[in-house]
Amino acid sequence: MLEKNTSYGTMRLPARNAFTAVTCAVLFATAFGGCSSKGSPGKNSQVVATVNDKEITATQLNRVLQSSGVAEITPEVTRRALESLTSEELLVQAALESKIDRDPAFVLAVEQSRRQLLAQFFAEKTVYPKAAISAEDIAEYYEAQPLLFANRKKFRLTTFVADKQDMTPAVTAEIQGVKSVDDVRSILDRHGIKYLTQMASVTPEQLPLAQLPSFEQAKVGDLFVSERASGKVTLMSVTAIDEDVPLTLESARSLIETYLVNARNKQAIDDYLQQRKTVAKIAYVLREPTDTAAPAALADATVVTRDAFIKKGAAGLN
Repeated sequence: MLEKNTSYGTMRLPARNAFTAVTCAVLFATAFGGCSSKGSPGKNSQVVATVNDKEITATQLNRVLQSSGVAEITPEVTRRALESLTSEELLVQAALESKIDRDPAFVLAVEQSRRQLLAQFFAEKTVYPKAAISAEDIAEYYEAQPLLFANRKKFRLTTFVADKQDMTPAVTAEIQGVKSVDDVRSILDRHGIKYLTQMASVTPEQLPLAQLPSFEQAKVGDLFVSERASGKVTLMSVTAIDEDVPLTLESARSLIETYLVNARNKQAIDDYLQQRKTVAKIAYVLREPTDTAAPAALADATVVTRDAFIKKGAAGLN
């Protein structure tokens, strides 16, 4: 069986959202020195440390704890977060003394960060839907993707990456009837096609989302083809299929919810931008680029090695 795909969307199961307890963090912060701000008794900005008379507040500490991703906020976790803040403050003070804040590269970086934050906060406050994902939506997605959850499998693949221009109609016609990885290698070698090959073991969430239904029916010897934006073609020959530990609806609930939120937000921002572009005055004055090479992020979109997917992280949608 030959399956072709040109879509790079991937269902990546994100790590479970770690919960945070801000109230507990404040209590721990108080234990480290929760007095009122210097010279301002009675105010809410409790001071948890000072570095050369510069105050670090409980609010700053709580933000670090909330973004740390730990499963439980303990006194030890809080202590490490506080040490991180004091180290950061020492570096900030040294940078200001060295007038790094006036460096043109720093000013440019600050402006770029400001633009990104403005766009992010606007999207979160104005564009992204506010309604919670329903239990029915989660259950429906669970049932629709058995390979990701109830009927999980691991696929051992041998991949071949070749230049798209070398995959002539004659070569494409021949690979239609392959039944094994040896058949693929033989055809490529016979036509003198240069390729890179490697073996990989992948789980369903590492596969292109559009190909999951086909992989669910896959047999040893089947071949899947993905065209990459970099002008490469990836041939994935199935060499073995192993059963994997299934995920129950309850254990997959938070993963599905995160994915559905990300997918909904992406659709919302795409719709919003499409509408805005119809009324905006946009003029491109930059000359056509001479280098047509695809960005690295796109060029690697369908690499199926385990390390590559781990490096890309668990973001739900690209």
